[in-house]
Amino acid sequence: MVAVTTHFGGPLNVLDDLPTSIARLPAPALADVLDGPTLFDLRKREAPPLFVSVLLHGNETSGWDAVRHLVDEISAASVLLFVGNVEAARRGTRSIPGGLDFNRVWEGGHTAEAAIADEVTAFAAAARPYLAVDVHNNTGDNPPYAVVTDTRPRTLSVARAFARRALLTAQPEGFLSRRFAEFCTAVTVEVGMPRDADSTERATAFLSRLLTSATAPDDDPADLALFETTARILSTDGAVIDPSVQRFNFRPAPAGTALTRSGPLVAEDASGDDVTDAYLAHEDGAMVLKRSTHIAMYTGSEESARQDCLCYLLRPLNGQRHG
Repeated sequence: MVAVTTHFGGPLNVLDDLPTSIARLPAPALADVLDGPTLFDLRKREAPPLFVSVLLHGNETSGWDAVRHLVDEISAASVLLFVGNVEAARRGTRSIPGGLDFNRVWEGGHTAEAAIADEVTAFAAAARPYLAVDVHNNTGDNPPYAVVTDTRPRTLSVARAFARRALLTAQPEGFLSRRFAEFCTAVTVEVGMPRDADSTERATAFLSRLLTSATAPDDDPADLALFETTARILSTDGAVIDPSVQRFNFRPAPAGTALTRSGPLVAEDASGDDVTDAYLAHEDGAMVLKRSTHIAMYTGSEESARQDCLCYLLRPLNGQRHG
């Protein structure tokens, strides 16, 4: 066992077993026993591992809760388990106050967070996982869905094994599954909101299937509702969100739908270019859609809208209207 003390200022912790004493702990208590982001190297000889990442955002706890339910299965399988921002989990926050979003640092940079991400990536790439799964919760009311960065058949099969909906996206830069897709099949699974018990059940069921089969799913993606993100909607100072807009997540919102009650928004495409005028207009102090557009990940949290984004705009890729 190797354990190196760190929060984001030192080397990666690597442990070669997952003690039940740790697995029993709720996410906020992990920082008491893990001195920072920790990679559990539970690989079995000559068996390609499954890579699983949880708690990149400290307040998204369903992935860790699923691990707690599956500790015996995980210990028996060939697995690399990465437990991310335990200090944020202690605080019940997305990230450490004043720190970077730990799911935006996986494609380079000169920060302590990026250094840890590089170590994890190098370790995982050398281990040649057959699949990488990053488990997340939403901050808004969304159906379960997968996030993919390519449309290779195997990627879409894995996405369909989790849910009937998937987002194809290249934005924002720096998220884990985008980096890992360079060397293995990689998906992000969005299991629902943390307070919803079904979120943990979804994560548990999906990970259990992967652990049992020890191979990537080969589900037929023919009925997968695939959407591509066209713009990321950023909140600005003074913007007041309207939680009722969550009803449009993964549905087309009609032209004239107000995305805020008041205040401006900015729309960016995958290149980071400002495309606000293509999608949004000012009306009575609010920002409204210029045309009917699918929405996803509209958040009910003002804080999340400020820290990350308000929502994404989508276009269906396979004729699906409601996903």
